[in-house]
Amino acid sequence: MPTTTKKIWLWFIPLALVAAAASSAGVYTYVMRERAHTQATRTAPAVLLLVNVAPMTVNLHSANDEPAMLYVGFNLEVGNEATRKLLELYMPKIRSQLLTVLSGQDSTALSTPEGKKALAARILELLRRALSTEQPDAALLGVLYTDFIVQ
Repeated sequence: MPTTTKKIWLWFIPLALVAAAASSAGVYTYVMRERAHTQATRTAPAVLLLVNVAPMTVNLHSANDEPAMLYVGFNLEVGNEATRKLLELYMPKIRSQLLTVLSGQDSTALSTPEGKKALAARILELLRRALSTEQPDAALLGVLYTDFIVQ
């Protein structure tokens, strides 16, 4: 009987070592795969694509009929190269429409942060409408003011 028990242990010990090695290899492979997946999903920061709109000066409406003026320049943040190229191609038409929208603004409203945000939203809406026929999926992300003076 003792020799049979010895034989079992002689088979059991190498089998346990092989099982431990296999499970260690499995854990190592899983951890390394997860690490590689995590590194692959960490993409490089997206390149910020901007289209510069040269500064414009327009006359504004004012509550007390005094002359008022807006000097504004901004960049348009776009999501892809196709939208950037389209904006640059249609910039004269866009500037004309922007001048019309800007000149219809109230000087008092534009002096507040909310007024500036509302104007940025209106500019984006105007541009999306203008570009919808040329590129329905135009990726316009935001308006970033570079100059903003109400006088």
